[in-house]
Amino acid sequence: MASKDVERAVLAVCVRTVPGFPQARAADHESPDFLVKASNRTIGIEMQEFIQGAGPEGAEARKAESIRDKIMAMAKRAFESRYPGTHLYVYGHWRRDPIDPRLTRELADHLADLVATLIPQREPGQVMTRRDASYPELEGFGLADHLSNLDVHRYSRATYGLWASPEAGMVSRDLADLKNQITAKAAKLELYRQSCNEIWLVMYGLALPSGAFDMEALLGQRLESPFDHVVFVDAVSGNHALLG
Repeated sequence: MASKDVERAVLAVCVRTVPGFPQARAADHESPDFLVKASNRTIGIEMQEFIQGAGPEGAEARKAESIRDKIMAMAKRAFESRYPGTHLYVYGHWRRDPIDPRLTRELADHLADLVATLIPQREPGQVMTRRDASYPELEGFGLADHLSNLDVHRYSRATYGLWASPEAGMVSRDLADLKNQITAKAAKLELYRQSCNEIWLVMYGLALPSGAFDMEALLGQRLESPFDHVVFVDAVSGNHALLG
């Protein structure tokens, strides 16, 4: 299950980039994930990460990424416990060699320590600043055998950090798979409507191979669903497609 921090970061991307998306402050909630009060109406926003082939038993495509994902999440928690209020977008580009699960904690600690040395300075007039780790820096923190690149971004308006692992992989064009995952989210829709006048479903990808969808395949598509609005958004680039 995605953390609330990740959902909040995706929500911020939607507010900035998706036409017609609710602009009022969203309050944390469960079932749906967020509530927005606007003009005597309550708008519910449900978030769902897209994972290729996801079903009740999980997804094979995601299992290969789970260790990297866990390392990034652990490193984020370690960093933010030491630097509260410093919200970074950190992208680790991992090598394809398998990682021993027993190294998860060690690598997460090394990654948090390295990011602490790479916090971009705020620059007047710049909304986004960035620093990339050099090979000697990766090597010095024991990460050169596992990471090919590490990009650290500081967005001046960010209220939550987002640490992700962009990786190369096959992007999906499987509209049936996407529709099945949208349909699965509709199971709780009647519950959502007890407290909401309108419901948005946000399907999002986090720049992992198993979450990649060919945005061109979504252009002009309209998928039938019981939600009032459905949008697919790439959480890193902000590219999006309104599907309903």
